[in-house]
Amino acid sequence: MNKRRWQSVLIRLLCLTAALVLIWPLTPWDNAPRAVVETSPLVAICASIINRAIGFTAGIGIVFGMLSILKKRWFCRFICPTGLVLEGIVHIGLKRTSWWSRWPPLGQYAAALTLVGALIGYPVLLWLDPMAIFGSPFAIPVAGDLLSGLLAGSVLGILLPLTLLLGGVWCGRLCPLGGFQDQLAALKPIIAGGLRTFRIWVTAPPRRPGKISRSRRAVLASLFGFGLGLWGRNSGLARAASEDAPLRPPGALPEEHFAGVCIRCGNCTAACPARIIRPDITGKTGIAGLLAPTIRYDSKEYCREDCNLCTQVCPSGALQALDLATKQRYIIGEALVDTSICLLTLGKKECDACVVACPYKAIAISWDENQYISYPAVDPGKCNGCGACEIACPTNPVRAISVWSLLPDTSTAGSVVAAPRFLSG
Repeated sequence: MNKRRWQSVLIRLLCLTAALVLIWPLTPWDNAPRAVVETSPLVAICASIINRAIGFTAGIGIVFGMLSILKKRWFCRFICPTGLVLEGIVHIGLKRTSWWSRWPPLGQYAAALTLVGALIGYPVLLWLDPMAIFGSPFAIPVAGDLLSGLLAGSVLGILLPLTLLLGGVWCGRLCPLGGFQDQLAALKPIIAGGLRTFRIWVTAPPRRPGKISRSRRAVLASLFGFGLGLWGRNSGLARAASEDAPLRPPGALPEEHFAGVCIRCGNCTAACPARIIRPDITGKTGIAGLLAPTIRYDSKEYCREDCNLCTQVCPSGALQALDLATKQRYIIGEALVDTSICLLTLGKKECDACVVACPYKAIAISWDENQYISYPAVDPGKCNGCGACEIACPTNPVRAISVWSLLPDTSTAGSVVAAPRFLSG
């Protein structure tokens, strides 16, 4: 291995170590896992498009993208920890093969449709970014059960044996971040040569008769990304309107955008001290919502009023950053009482567990003079769906009070970043 190669490997090993320290996390910096994922130029640019703002760590990712214009695949050569791991697998591979080198640059098309999707709030394949893939296995220890954890890290679990069998097919042909860097590198002669070079590059005829030129395939991929984005948004609206619509973590975008913007990096799952954020493996949210984080109050914990960590570590903007006071007002869902099984309403027990447990004083015991019964009444102006009442309810196996998602807000439909709903005051 030559000197330059050794330098590249050494720098990537240092970056791998730094990424492990930051994502674990072993530092007091709450935003560290987010910063690791946002170093990806593709994630940084898509997140900036979606959020209509460029954060500090996203700015670093954009700078890395600019360096890729000057040096082809600069990020792959010096930063990417996933690429380093897969490269090590290549060297111990069972069979060296490069027949896939004749494939078209699928990673470039994946990057194109993802970028176009970001413009309408649904970056379709952003979850395949290698920095998101690198972080996802860290959610395994806190995913709630082994199956959820294994599925959370399933993309990396697929890439490892794929690389073992086929060599560098992922980095060489499939990776959207690698393809995006190739697209950036193609800008170098365009910038140097001006508009004339650009016209020649775009209008150059295909080398082989009957073949579609690369630039035209990129346009087709972009149109396909636009179509997938629209499909994803429509399916998200359908999920939000269903009776078993998922509960999403605080700061979540509306459902028609959330599943597309979420990159399944596992940061929110790993950060949650209550362990109530789990990757969706049920399939109830459809293919588009698979492995996206949901909230489940099936443990002894609720969404704590003194915690906003999940909103701070999201790199894509699927969970918008909220300070603690704002997070306490974010509406996760609404608590509803089933009086047919409530112990108080049935007169079986003088129960006020939900009233005592509610940290927002949103529940009170009311008296119905006509039916001559008492029942817990939820004030929707105070309830943010934290789930404290649900885990305190003594009825089993079905809780008499539980949190359900809200119906979609049609007034914000179609916005790239529709405003989440908050309690007044």
